[in-house]
Amino acid sequence: MNWVKEQAALLGKFLKGDFRRTLGFCALGMVLAVLLGVGIGLLFPEQAYQTLNSFMEQISESGVIDENGGMSVFALLMNNWRAMLVSAAYGVVPFLFLPIFSLLMNGALLGLLAAVFASGGNSIAAYLAGILPHGIFEIPALIFSIACGVYLCRNMCRLVVSSPERIPTLELLEDLLRVVVLLVAPLTAAAAFVECYVTPVVMGLFL
Repeated sequence: MNWVKEQAALLGKFLKGDFRRTLGFCALGMVLAVLLGVGIGLLFPEQAYQTLNSFMEQISESGVIDENGGMSVFALLMNNWRAMLVSAAYGVVPFLFLPIFSLLMNGALLGLLAAVFASGGNSIAAYLAGILPHGIFEIPALIFSIACGVYLCRNMCRLVVSSPERIPTLELLEDLLRVVVLLVAPLTAAAAFVECYVTPVVMGLFL
């Protein structure tokens, strides 16, 4: 129990430090990406529909949806964990800041979906019912994982340009691992459960 408290304290210290700026940058980037997606979806509705259809086909092929049309909690959880771990791991590549592309893509998809709902005559309440129940867990988890990748990439850049006092260290990797294990993993697990069992019920009230 003391070990858990120690890890939680170390996590809190890390979140209050330099990492906080990266986290804020990624949160702002997510908001801007959603707004961009809304704008694109309203201006080019046909392309928005095509993009979302392609995305849904990828979801179907991933094994998340079973033969009865329902979602598998385990498959969804594994799919989301894998996506978020990859988003964080992309940070090992210096200079390219690849995790940002994941942020832009996910944010834009949320915006496109909002635009499709609006153009189809559905209420914004229906859109929020389909996003918010699990989104309050999944979106923060995504932002945290991408922030880990961006922060890691920043430090990898310092390694390449030889700033010995600011290069990635074992301590930094431990800090990022705490974020993934203590925040991203439980948030993703909660999101998968809610998306499978709560979101469909809530959304059904508005459709």
